[in-house]
Amino acid sequence: MEDQRKAKKQLIEELISLRQQLAKWNAAPTPSCPHHSMDEPQHSSALLPKPHAYLWEGEFKSLVENSPDAIIRFDKDLRFLYANKVALKVMRIPLASCLGKTVSELKFPRKYYKLWKSQVETIFQTKQQAKFEAEFTSSKEHHFYYHARLVPEFSIDGSVVSVLCTLRNIDELKKTELELRASEFRNHKLLSSLPDFLFYLTNEGVYLDYHVTNPDLLYKPHNSRIGKHLTEVLPSKQAQQFMSEIKCAIKTGKIKSIEYQLPINDTICSMEARIMTYDKSSVLVIVRDITELKHLRQELTRLDQLNLVGEMAATIGHEVRNPMTSVRGFLQFLSYKEECHNFKNYFQLMIEELDRANSIISDFLSLAKNKQVKLEMQNLNTIIKTIAPLLQSNAIISNKSLHLDLNLIPDLPLDSKEIRQLLLNLVYNALDAMPPHRNITIKSFMEKGQVILAVQDEGTGIPPELIEKLGTPFFTTKEKGTGLGLAVCYRIVARHKATIEIDTCSQGTTFFIKFNQ
Repeated sequence: MEDQRKAKKQLIEELISLRQQLAKWNAAPTPSCPHHSMDEPQHSSALLPKPHAYLWEGEFKSLVENSPDAIIRFDKDLRFLYANKVALKVMRIPLASCLGKTVSELKFPRKYYKLWKSQVETIFQTKQQAKFEAEFTSSKEHHFYYHARLVPEFSIDGSVVSVLCTLRNIDELKKTELELRASEFRNHKLLSSLPDFLFYLTNEGVYLDYHVTNPDLLYKPHNSRIGKHLTEVLPSKQAQQFMSEIKCAIKTGKIKSIEYQLPINDTICSMEARIMTYDKSSVLVIVRDITELKHLRQELTRLDQLNLVGEMAATIGHEVRNPMTSVRGFLQFLSYKEECHNFKNYFQLMIEELDRANSIISDFLSLAKNKQVKLEMQNLNTIIKTIAPLLQSNAIISNKSLHLDLNLIPDLPLDSKEIRQLLLNLVYNALDAMPPHRNITIKSFMEKGQVILAVQDEGTGIPPELIEKLGTPFFTTKEKGTGLGLAVCYRIVARHKATIEIDTCSQGTTFFIKFNQ
């Protein structure tokens, strides 16, 4: 295919050279008129070329007639002065019907007339060659793309008298080009739809190229990577992780995976990278944001633990409570005996410990997966106002204050007992997390079609490494805590098909419970 192109190019150049030579040899007091067809005889002896020119003209004509390209000569009015066999075949017009007529007279579509008229007029004005690509459809719907090269032909005085046009069929080339563009478009769409980031690095860790779907998830702006080393773009620890795994991937020829965290937009994001060799001097790195995935995994793990604890509680809770109730009753009975009066304080202490144990069992039972809930359409604000006095008294005892910020919200299917338990647990945790003279705020409002319950404290915040463990049974930072308070909250929220989100910083923590309508 390439040899054929070169042969055609050489043929065109030879045609131009031959044409220029013929113009010189045919020089006479009266220049030969290019408006005559090459098939028309020249009767005037003054117009006859030198004898040896016939040989050259014959060879030139043979080359033109047998050219695989269409060759046409136009005058300034876009009149056909000559057309070779290929041109006539393409236009589907006989020679006799073509010569001496303009493009307009041959009733070609107007768009072709305007295009060629503009190109030919430009040649006459500038006296310079021109090239362009266009499409052509004959009267019989024969369609193809062509490449046109227009060369001015000069008279002895240097004026342009005609334009020689060479048209090459580039239909296959154009189809290949269109297919390539379509393939590139599909690939671009495919890449744009991927959630992954693609990075192309040298074996030494220098960025060569990359594709990023969401630039907001990059540690540094995406326009500052090309030509830079990993240590200039990522934190030192993560850069060292990458370099170590890149060397390992190159050495083993296997795909290597690493997980790491990056602080992006004030959020700790979890990322997973897969590293594979691309060629001898470069590697391809595919990076995916797995923050949400890790959150879901932790949620599933916590729920599994909650289910296990709940099933245990449901099995043994009632069996343990029955003897405890009997023991508590006898202790209370003995505490009123006169002969036991001196041991009344001991009896009271034992009763309190039994009550505490009973409270723990109640928390266990709240974790039961199959616990029955009684959902009724009611307003969250009403439940908050009902339990607010109890919460307020506990805050005052702790030398703290409680504020309500309740907005208009619709009714929801709620279990009032469970929602009260949820509020008690969250507020008690908030009271424990704050020093004296601080405030707790309970808010209710609408956001994006959801009803939001927010409990906000003014404590010191929750360390990032502990956020993931919140809600896990038996996990607690309190000296006398059971680690069941938040676990119960998560279970209550799950039974109401709601979600919990946490926003924490050094100025305090807010728990958002989001209910769907």
